Amino acid sequence: MIQLADSFARRRALTDLDSTLLVEAAAGTGKTALMAGRVTMLLARGAQPGEIAAITFTELAASELSVRVHRYVNELLAERVPAPLREALPNGLD
Repeated sequence: MIQLADSFARRRALTDLDSTLLVEAAAGTGKTALMAGRVTMLLARGAQPGEIAAITFTELAASELSVRVHRYVNELLAERVPAPLREALPNGLD
């Protein structure tokens, strides 16, 4: 498996759910997948949607974030782990 240089930071963004984080990166680096994964992890932990703030710069990005969160949640409900969450959930939601 390819290890990204920022894999520790990515894993932290998915697992350190009690911290507020700022995610900054160039276009096409996986910010939306990471943010969708973090929102999904918060929901899986029991957070209510109204308790989560995820801020994007464009309405298009917000729409894509919403689509991905829905997809990730549906995959988890079907007992599949979405690819962006596999490192944080190697055993699923057990």
